[in-house]
Amino acid sequence: MRNILFVEDEEKIREFLKEFLEEHNFNVTLADDGQKALELIEENRPELMITDLLLPGEHGIPLIKTVKEKYFIPIIIISSIYDRDEVEDFMEEYSVEAFLEKPLNLDLLLEKINSIINARTV
Repeated sequence: MRNILFVEDEEKIREFLKEFLEEHNFNVTLADDGQKALELIEENRPELMITDLLLPGEHGIPLIKTVKEKYFIPIIIISSIYDRDEVEDFMEEYSVEAFLEKPLNLDLLLEKINSIINARTV
């Protein structure tokens, strides 16, 4: 089963997306902040991380930097506050695979996930 780490501080969004992705044959691990995400990456080594940027404690950008520099895991950023133009330079610098605005288009999210995971298995 394909493993995804989803980092989101809003419980309803976490649970909804977990259920949605599990219906599409993904194994989803949840974290509500960056520190927990890093602990789970050490334990589980997911194939992909989906993360919000506004997280309690440490902002999502330092989390993404650490994940990209230390673990080389593909990342999809989701945000309702930022738009792609605001984070484009950062995404390019750290080779972030995708950015999606909230509310999420679930079909587009699935398309991005499958594209990223399939590209890594080829």
